[in-house]
Amino acid sequence: MTPNLSLKKSLMNNRLTLMVQWQNIGLGLLPTNEQRITTQGRDFFTTTNYIQETDIFLVNISYGLRQLSKQSKLPGNEFGDKEF
Repeated sequence: MTPNLSLKKSLMNNRLTLMVQWQNIGLGLLPTNEQRITTQGRDFFTTTNYIQETDIFLVNISYGLRQLSKQSKLPGNEFGDKEF
């Protein structure tokens, strides 16, 4: 299991979004992102260390150009609102 943390904040009527992510939390002190695989047989021995990157910080800023609060106007018909 890999610990992660993310924070998200919407501004300006949800048009501007700020997100910060901290992936693989370990501060370089915890061995949570390390794995060792050892294989051996009668005539061989092999060991491999897998170390995943620790402490990845991501910052995302997005701005929506579409205005979602406005309702779209549909074309009317010749009978008005009481067609059926």
